[in-house]
Amino acid sequence: MYQINAVFNRAILEEVLTGLEEEEIYGVTVTNVMGKGCLGGREDELSEKVLIKVVVAGVPHKERAMEAIRANAQDTEHGAGKMWVMPVLEVERIRTGEKNADALWHTNEEKSNHSIDIDTFTAVDTPAS
Repeated sequence: MYQINAVFNRAILEEVLTGLEEEEIYGVTVTNVMGKGCLGGREDELSEKVLIKVVVAGVPHKERAMEAIRANAQDTEHGAGKMWVMPVLEVERIRTGEKNADALWHTNEEKSNHSIDIDTFTAVDTPAS
């Protein structure tokens, strides 16, 4: 299992979430963050970004999630963001006790109950829900 983390401009959050949904990746945690990067010089000002975290069961899902993020967050300007992957040792759905890949899958009925309202959430769905 893998956790994909990505930091990018908040303005394109909706497009990234839609891209993930098109790949049937629904569990995502979103946090507003501040950060700065450095490309060939020094940046002194922090800028507003979002950090998303997605936990997936295996390599094919990891690749699909990364491509969905890349395709929707990529722009030609400096500061498009960063993406990194970390191994996940164990996941447990708190409500049911399901573990690992079973804890990451949702039925179609559960998926339809997750509505995304970009203006009012801090986390749409977490790996444990």
